[in-house]
Amino acid sequence: MRSHSPRDITSTTRLTAALTVAAILLAGCTSDGTTGPGPTPTAVRVETGNSQTGVAGATLPTPLSVVVTDRDGAPVRSRRVDWDVGAGSGSVASTSSTTDARGVASTTWTLGTTAGTARVTAQVNGVSPATFTATVLPGPPAAVVALPGSAFLGVGDTLRVRATVRDQFGNEVVGQSVDFSSLDGGTASVNSGGLVTALAPGNARIVTSTAGRADTVLVTIGAAGTAPCGPVPVQQPALGQLIDPTATGTSALTTCVAAPLTGSAEFALALISTSTSFGNTTVADVLGIGTNGPVTSALLSPAMVFPAAELPDVQTTNATLTPHQQFEHRLRETERRELGALLDGARDTFGAAAQPQRTQRAVDVTTPRTSLTAVTVGDEVKLNANANVACTNADTRTGRVAAVGTNAIIVSDKENPSGGYTDAEFATVLATFDTLVYPLDTTAFGAPSNISKYGKIILFYTRAVNQLTPANASFTIGGFFFARDLYPKTARNGLAACTASNENEMFYLLVPDPTGTINGNRREKAEVTRLNLTTIAHELQHLINASRRLYVNTGAQTNETVWLDEGLSHLAEEQLYFRIANYTSRQNLVLTDVNGTRATDFTTYASQNFSRFYNFLISTETNSPYAPNDSLATRGAIWNFLRFAAARQGANGEAAFLRQLVNSRVTGVENLQQVLSGGAFADYLRDWSVSVIADDYSAATRDGLGPRYTNPAWNFRSIYPGLRLAGGAALGVYPVQTRSLLSNVPQRITLAGGTSSFVRFSVPAGQRALISLSSNGALPPGTLRYGLVRLR
Repeated sequence: MRSHSPRDITSTTRLTAALTVAAILLAGCTSDGTTGPGPTPTAVRVETGNSQTGVAGATLPTPLSVVVTDRDGAPVRSRRVDWDVGAGSGSVASTSSTTDARGVASTTWTLGTTAGTARVTAQVNGVSPATFTATVLPGPPAAVVALPGSAFLGVGDTLRVRATVRDQFGNEVVGQSVDFSSLDGGTASVNSGGLVTALAPGNARIVTSTAGRADTVLVTIGAAGTAPCGPVPVQQPALGQLIDPTATGTSALTTCVAAPLTGSAEFALALISTSTSFGNTTVADVLGIGTNGPVTSALLSPAMVFPAAELPDVQTTNATLTPHQQFEHRLRETERRELGALLDGARDTFGAAAQPQRTQRAVDVTTPRTSLTAVTVGDEVKLNANANVACTNADTRTGRVAAVGTNAIIVSDKENPSGGYTDAEFATVLATFDTLVYPLDTTAFGAPSNISKYGKIILFYTRAVNQLTPANASFTIGGFFFARDLYPKTARNGLAACTASNENEMFYLLVPDPTGTINGNRREKAEVTRLNLTTIAHELQHLINASRRLYVNTGAQTNETVWLDEGLSHLAEEQLYFRIANYTSRQNLVLTDVNGTRATDFTTYASQNFSRFYNFLISTETNSPYAPNDSLATRGAIWNFLRFAAARQGANGEAAFLRQLVNSRVTGVENLQQVLSGGAFADYLRDWSVSVIADDYSAATRDGLGPRYTNPAWNFRSIYPGLRLAGGAALGVYPVQTRSLLSNVPQRITLAGGTSSFVRFSVPAGQRALISLSSNGALPPGTLRYGLVRLR
């Protein structure tokens, strides 16, 4: 069984093109938790293990434990607790555990290798998480690291050597005095503060030492004016040209860049950790000699100026768990807890018979009934709509078949509010599904299984979905897919079954409620129609992914990693937008393409991907496309990475690439590594990070980059500046997190797996600058990938 995470058509971070839609669509959401066996958790609180202090890499002495309670404060037993480790925060002994009779769940925490504050959150579905923090101290001194590792001066020049004492992981050990000395005093002198003065041509060795540990900086001195590059070849790259620093000895990668005589040049160094572990970090030391800060304060071409009347909206927030994510976690818990043991029974019952062969059978109809074979409009069917538990406590609804199409059947809950769709309107909805959404998703991902044997998906329009959104909520749960419906309801051959399964490929959708009879939330028909179209595209990918892993892809792991499954569904939304707006994935859309008369389409079908990607852009050093969480930033990053990777396959290769991901036997990073074989996954990550900082900086930059480093679908630097903050303030910039590299001011950067850093600097007209990249006094590890590109 695979778990699904909800789709957030409106996260609390919102980007729209003139029209704000407040909605959250769930790909596998759950109810409010008021039904199901046993008490419902309402709180999780820290019991032991918070606020500990430990040395980097050590296991904390006190286990982390939480107490899960219901609304009366009584302990809740047998409840799953997920332990999510923050970026670079290490690892836990178990990523999930179950509460005991006292409502207590626990795990042990091994700290990561980065000093500072580390975090672990304890997630209980539907409940605000409990957060543990720890203070990570550096270990004992292990080395002295001097920067620069080597230097080039002209006679009379000065340069300050900066030295730090570090532990085995590269953390700075404070309070340690460092002595400076020159072994070649006739060539160069150094004072107690590390200031080196070049006295005569030749080589000088500057030694930094403390407590029996030392590092030596080799200073090469030439004639006046030879600094800062010395013998390192000077490069003057064209706009968009990418160059890689090269090794100079065993301590650093260096490159020398020059600006043209007629104007300054601006550069960006893109760094990304390709380590598959989000809990561990890689250290990068970046140093520039002769660099200035960026000339442009924002990553925006001066030509991109938009009149205020055209500015769309953006709402911002932090990327903590939002209500839809709490719903999502609850469903994932339910699926894992109840369905994990039913895999053998499911494959034994349906097996090869579930292959996606759309054969249909004509069988007598009994009304009402609990299964469908041949149906006509007006028939009735009983369906379980319980979104809280999988295999028990069925919430049985009687539905009426409202439309029958080529690939789907619409069933309408007989208890739906008045003012909903007519049969004719349902027929129109179904025609859109048959001619637009179904071929779109199945071309990209493959056809779903066919356990029902009548070759159609059920779209169940039920008030049960409306009931999931509380009164006056700032979000809307628009629908869900529940994998329990793919499992058999009757046990056989001694194997367990899911008695509340609907035994159908299906999902559940919001219904119109113009008078707000359900929780006081008004749902106009036109709004629901727009909302559900995106929901269906998103949910259908989840259904395809789950059913093919369960029955079609022999021997496949049935639980695709949440971040990859969600990224694929967000791509399904994007493809729907392209089709509705009559665009392709290679038109490099700009603000005018998504605004004005086209704003409603962008808002409804595309803006949420921009919202999620915004959360990544503003904090690239702490977020990753494959972080083991379900944050908005992770979703935004994986959508953007998949869009980039798909584009690299060529216009005719995108669908094949996506189908490989859905039809793999493995999951997550291993899935991507397998599809992007031969080590290409790390290459793609590096190239993607370059595109994030450099693509469309200007037309000349884009052309210089070439297709390897560009995303041909969107011109993000055109669209993001044209989005305004809620309340009317324009973004005005492409909002990517960057660092400035000033001359002889080192930047120490720690990156968890998949996180990126962008270091920007300029070089004055006619001048040169030396850029050095190292890791704790040595060459960077192979997992650190990088590229230096000229932006302007």
